[in-house]
Amino acid sequence: MTMRALAGVAAAILLALPVMGQQPAKPPAKQPAAPQQSAQAALAGAQQAIEEKQYDTAIALLENFLLENPGHGEALFNLAYAYSLAGRNSDAIETYRQALEVEPKLFPARFNLGVLLLRSDKPAEAAEELLHAAELEPENYRAHLFAAAALKSSGRKEEALAHYRRAAELKPDEAEPRRAMLALLLEKNDVAGAEAVLDELLVLQPEAPDLMRLRGEFLLQKNQFEEALATFEKGLEVKPEDADLHLTVARLYRAQGKPEEALRHFEAASRSAGESESAESLRERAELLAELDRWAEALPLYEAAAAREPENAEARAGLGFAYLETKQYARAAEELQAALRLNPRQVKTYDHLASALYLGGNLGGAIQVLDRRATVAEETPGTLYLRAISYDKLQQCEPAIAFYERFLAVNQDKNSDAYFQSTARLRQLKKSCKPRRRG
Repeated sequence: MTMRALAGVAAAILLALPVMGQQPAKPPAKQPAAPQQSAQAALAGAQQAIEEKQYDTAIALLENFLLENPGHGEALFNLAYAYSLAGRNSDAIETYRQALEVEPKLFPARFNLGVLLLRSDKPAEAAEELLHAAELEPENYRAHLFAAAALKSSGRKEEALAHYRRAAELKPDEAEPRRAMLALLLEKNDVAGAEAVLDELLVLQPEAPDLMRLRGEFLLQKNQFEEALATFEKGLEVKPEDADLHLTVARLYRAQGKPEEALRHFEAASRSAGESESAESLRERAELLAELDRWAEALPLYEAAAAREPENAEARAGLGFAYLETKQYARAAEELQAALRLNPRQVKTYDHLASALYLGGNLGGAIQVLDRRATVAEETPGTLYLRAISYDKLQQCEPAIAFYERFLAVNQDKNSDAYFQSTARLRQLKKSCKPRRRG
């Protein structure tokens, strides 16, 4: 638990004296004499007011009592306690300090002061008070737990670990100190230590989805993919609406070449996330559907992703490719050009744009795009072939011959249609093409 989370529950854990109106075991030397009956009546009245949540009344009674009996240890403690319940933390802190001047070994005062300092975002001061409290009562679980939280927040993480361990020893069935230890060990990248604590936590909370997820992540680090998937799936049985975990599992199945399983979890992640589904998740679902040639389903997802992130080059390129595959060449060219404006070094996007322009009949535009591509990446057999057939259709035989020859020189697949078409066209062009006259 974080310092702020602990501080947030501080009001519920502040300690009262065992019996309101009872003097500390060792009466302080400064304690002034007071008529026993009137003192007890005043303190009893204050206690009743506190029990009835009439904190202002209790404060008034105790303040008046202390005007007549300055330095009265129990009254100071009770006043500080009433201040804290009324939300007057700074007054409570000061008054607890006064009570501790009277009785330095009064554990409830030391503990409450530390908790209030923790609540007030003063972790270094809180740590000193709570460490003192833990010294006064070494077997007190809460003293060690809160001391650890204050130490962690003040940067003393090794000491914090020691006190979390002590708290865990004092209450073996409590998960809270172990969870805090786990967070600290992960922060330190102490994987072995974190795994050991995680094993203890899983005994206490065997169906906690976050712990099962963490176990799965540790298994992934060891390349134990099947075990990790089984652990994640078990976590989803407990928390089936965990969109992030579905997304993690979907990605794992996709990486393992199990597209249908991946798609099932992508769709579950989408249902769980609803309108909050990320553009990245939309793109991943679309890509998987594209791999399965389910373009009718993929296209609206690509559109949604691009609408979410219109300045994202990857989103616009994905949408352009989807339009290309669904033979919407003009729309494909528009999106792919937008993607290149956002990121002019996307080589694949040049390829797709050149194809969209060629298939849409804009042969000169396709050649221009390939010229631009050549400034950022080397030519490939595919780009050489597209140049060749574009020049061929434009009846520019000399560049067509040159690019057919370059294509055939680097093409490794001599059984492809492109190879046979190129050899045939090259033979015909060399017979029919007349060199241009110069001069």
